[in-house]
Amino acid sequence: MAELINKILTRTDLKNRLAYPTHSLWAFPLLSDGQTSIRFDARDTLGKVWNLKLSTRTQGHPKPVITGEWLSLVQEKGLRVGDRIVLTREVDEDGVVSYEIRTEHKIFNVWAPVQ
Repeated sequence: MAELINKILTRTDLKNRLAYPTHSLWAFPLLSDGQTSIRFDARDTLGKVWNLKLSTRTQGHPKPVITGEWLSLVQEKGLRVGDRIVLTREVDEDGVVSYEIRTEHKIFNVWAPVQ
């Protein structure tokens, strides 16, 4: 399993879109082939599937961001500034890729899983 994002959420992440680290773009090979966006499903810890969209700029720095159902996830999980998001990628023995998204609330400088 590869960790793609382990991020403390900011106001921009919660109100507009989730900034995605450029160094993790390798996990979406189609973006390397000239595509500027890709949709993917990520399952949360309760088994709910979220349809997310990863996009990059067409010129200059790619500045990748995640949208799609991201803001719905933020609202449903009650995420706030300072909470954490973890996105992982796994490839099974048949080569099938899956993504898991985990959210954690910050409580007294400790992060607790959000169901």
